[in-house]
Amino acid sequence: MSFLLSYQKAVTLQSDNLPESLPENSYFAGIFYEPCEAAAGQLPAVLSGGNIEISSEFTLSYQPLDCRMLLYTKEGSGSFSIHGASHTLQAGSLLYLDCSNVPFSLKAEQLPWRYIVFALRGGLFPVYESLTPFETFLLAQPDPHGTLLRNIRQLLSGNTDGNLRNKLRDAGLITAIITELFTDLLPEEDVKENFAPYLLELRHYLDHFYTEPLRLSDLEARYHMNKYHICRSFSAAFGMPPLKYLNQKRLTAAVNLLFSTDKKIHEIALAVGYESTNHFINLFKKEYGTTPQAYREAASH
Repeated sequence: MSFLLSYQKAVTLQSDNLPESLPENSYFAGIFYEPCEAAAGQLPAVLSGGNIEISSEFTLSYQPLDCRMLLYTKEGSGSFSIHGASHTLQAGSLLYLDCSNVPFSLKAEQLPWRYIVFALRGGLFPVYESLTPFETFLLAQPDPHGTLLRNIRQLLSGNTDGNLRNKLRDAGLITAIITELFTDLLPEEDVKENFAPYLLELRHYLDHFYTEPLRLSDLEARYHMNKYHICRSFSAAFGMPPLKYLNQKRLTAAVNLLFSTDKKIHEIALAVGYESTNHFINLFKKEYGTTPQAYREAASH
């Protein structure tokens, strides 16, 4: 049976006063992806996904469904009920759920409730769940400027056809998302970073003041040492030179502004620290493979 048919059988809408204009229950899964036979069961894959908006009061009741659900609330709020308990899905929260074992429900609380949802399947998920203290679901509050949310949005902007290249891209993004999500469940290890104090201070500065202009000569003056030595030491400690680290912080912040505001591209460039819009667009294309405007439009569909 296709996932579309399974979803339609598993989901019902419940309310005392259901509006006549409600869409089919399959709407709440987003777009259903075409499978790729060559990769079926081998790769973590998207079964369905998209941007969803709920503007009426009703409950979505789910029977067990063979998938994992990833649901990120963008605006408004909802509630998630399972095992007789209800949990709030506020703006900025991320729900990861094993849908395969028990019934559950979703209900809009603060209207309109707008969220991104994916149904996922693959052998990756039970492996990660077995390595951490996971039981049925987890709720997280991802950094709005972090890589986890950026990867979710990149997954949203992908292609839904059965092309193997697209499936491999999706698998890479899903793996990155789930790895980061489950890493946060692991207990903290008592390991101290053995880095020079100035490197930690520089990273902290870039994390919090990435909108400020910065040149390598500024680092020489700030730390009274050769800029090439600073770059080598920073790369050895954190995997990339300081200016590349700075650009990644700025671009991640730019992605968040693309989705959370109506700012124009040149306004976003200035807001994250770029005086030249063209320079910002070129760096964005190098990192994401498309322009900021095209990236925003692709994810809004």
